Amino acid sequence: MRFSLIVPTVYRVNELKRLFQSLAIQHHNDFEVILVDQNLDDRLVGVVNSYTQQLSILHLRSDKRGLSRARNLGKLQMKGDIIAFPDDDSVYPPTVLSQVAHFFENENGWDGLIARIFDLNDDKNAFEFCGGDDYSGMVDYWKGYTVGISHAMFFRSSVVKYLHFDEDMGVGSQTPWGAGEDVDYLFQCLDAGYRFYYDSKLNVRHPSPLKKNNFRQQIQREYSYGLGNGYLLGKHNLPEPLIHSATRSSYQHTILEITKGNLKRAAYFFAYGLGTSIGYSQGIKICQRVHPSSGQPI
Repeated sequence: MRFSLIVPTVYRVNELKRLFQSLAIQHHNDFEVILVDQNLDDRLVGVVNSYTQQLSILHLRSDKRGLSRARNLGKLQMKGDIIAFPDDDSVYPPTVLSQVAHFFENENGWDGLIARIFDLNDDKNAFEFCGGDDYSGMVDYWKGYTVGISHAMFFRSSVVKYLHFDEDMGVGSQTPWGAGEDVDYLFQCLDAGYRFYYDSKLNVRHPSPLKKNNFRQQIQREYSYGLGNGYLLGKHNLPEPLIHSATRSSYQHTILEITKGNLKRAAYFFAYGLGTSIGYSQGIKICQRVHPSSGQPI
């Protein structure tokens, strides 16, 4: 099976080299890299040139920034059977593509596969409350909300051909909704009836934000991602218990961390919870998805 790996990027150079190095040593080497370069300069030309002997790279340039926009642009060029969207700072362990190819070759009833996201150097979840759990199985909205992160998802091309990332969501969208585009895309897939499987033993790697951001950067990140998360919750017809859990859990963790004396962690949770509350309210209002009889989001 041939893979199309669509990689949006801006600013990062060394991280992209690290990703390319991980791709160069894949056991399964039938894949193309579609690099959507949103830099305004030529900083990546040398990186691309240094890997052209090892990787099949289509280097696209775009002066319109936005993660979702770049993914939609890149998928117009895809030629693979399986499509993935690795982050420019993520890493694929050497056997990932061969494992994914084996799954799709032998499991015709599934339209997508989701891996677990480990930290770059430790076999621990890169993200504290999302990106994976210990239980493999079919993905529904509950599980998708927890494990649906884009650089861990693999799709049959027939799925990606017809569904598009919401360009009002995600990093660089120039809207308040700085995250949630990946779960939104997964929910679109589930809405359309596509079937996804989560494999807790399959993993990709990504740096942990808590290890690389200072306090101010992390607060900004949590609030921005919370806004996107809330907008996502307001946009979709989700089970009411899921909405209640998702909009309240950050505040519950805030109180718990305060009682432990962990004020920095409490601030992170509060920033995310505040963003989620505001984003949820705005998501309902903007999307105008109100059931006429119950007044609840649909």
